[in-house]
Amino acid sequence: MSAPLGFVQNRSRMNVNLLVDELRPAIRGAVAVSPDPRYEDARTVFNALVDRRPACVVQPVDAQDVQTALTFAKAAGMPVSVRGGGHSVAGHALGDGALALDLRRISEVRVDPSGRKVSAGGGATWRDVDPACQLHHLALPGGTFDATGIGGLTLGGGIGYLLGAFGLTLDNLVAAEIVTPTDGVLVTSADEHPDLYWALRGGGGNFGVVTAFEYRLHPVSTVYGGFVRYVLADAADALRAFRAVMEEAPAGLTLIVDLDSSGARVYVCSVDGTAFARALIDRHFGRLTTVREALGEIPYLTVQRLTGELRFGFRHYWKGHFVRELPDELIDLAVEHVGRPEARTSSILLEPMHGAATAISDEATAFSNRQARFNVSAMGIWAEPADDEKVIAWARSFAAAVEPYSASGGGYLNYGAPDEPLSRVEAAFGPAKFERLREIKQRYDPDNLLRFNHNVPPAED
Repeated sequence: MSAPLGFVQNRSRMNVNLLVDELRPAIRGAVAVSPDPRYEDARTVFNALVDRRPACVVQPVDAQDVQTALTFAKAAGMPVSVRGGGHSVAGHALGDGALALDLRRISEVRVDPSGRKVSAGGGATWRDVDPACQLHHLALPGGTFDATGIGGLTLGGGIGYLLGAFGLTLDNLVAAEIVTPTDGVLVTSADEHPDLYWALRGGGGNFGVVTAFEYRLHPVSTVYGGFVRYVLADAADALRAFRAVMEEAPAGLTLIVDLDSSGARVYVCSVDGTAFARALIDRHFGRLTTVREALGEIPYLTVQRLTGELRFGFRHYWKGHFVRELPDELIDLAVEHVGRPEARTSSILLEPMHGAATAISDEATAFSNRQARFNVSAMGIWAEPADDEKVIAWARSFAAAVEPYSASGGGYLNYGAPDEPLSRVEAAFGPAKFERLREIKQRYDPDNLLRFNHNVPPAED
């Protein structure tokens, strides 16, 4: 593709402001540099541990704007970062010296209730998608924080309350409009550019900028759900009960546990009705003393907001593993770690893999670890820079202790830390998938323009 408007071929010959002056007339949206408030707003991301300064911020309004920005960046020798919801723990929305694409203006959501499908812009969040679908008593399997962007969550997996009934978010992706550095705007699906469609479902933002997603929806309205809270002294027993319930649970019942220094909070969502779920929970948790119980027939939107909001501005370092089983020694390890002083504001998250999420062939998508039983992650969360070293060390030590139980040696890349090494990225996919992804990367982004992600380097010619 030739550079439009005579875009300069070497940014070292010109300063950034002159480069931006050349780009602005070609973009229908906005282009900003420091100290423009739009620039600073785009730099404000979920993880305050990440403080990077892109060369400029482009706020496109459509795929054509994105294509223009990519062409400009390639000609100017600038790497590209992409912000959807800005919720990446690793801070992938930003890159020092990069052209940062802020997709928040591309966030329209359109529901086709008769066809049970929804299309959403690459900058949409679950707060945009879930209510629009629920108006028609339909739902898309999403994550557990409704402020999260749909883009990053989909491209990396999509673990949530509906994974047992309907699979991961990426399992429900029907098609995507993507702007690639080599081929411009493409629509990919099982029938169009199937290699790219395979890679997008788990391979992250390595291959292009997704400006629109199309998903299949499922009939979900009222569910049996809520949460139960247990004190730390009963946390190990609560985790054993969680394990026992998930061994017997039908596909439509999913429990997720958040373990912190005050105890265990068990989140519940059943789309299969109340009676069996209630009986199963009573049988395994009944002997434990609850601090608080809030379970009942509730709207699905309420389930999506059970965990509250992890506000922007805190510092985050998350690290973990998909594990084959959840033995007693691993449960005891988790309770011991979360009781340490340095974990006072942090937690350990335990999410099951079951039902529809594990019924799909591992080879069907780039996402791996479908054979795992649980995803276990240390979620280091704190406010003060003075605590950086000790909380990061805590998260790393927990992940290292979990590694002997790991299903692959890799974790859930959507929770990956800012310094996740290449070895962990490769382990998350496995050697064969990683090499296939490298070949697809070489096809669509041979210059690794899109490198601010859990990066898959292009295959060597």
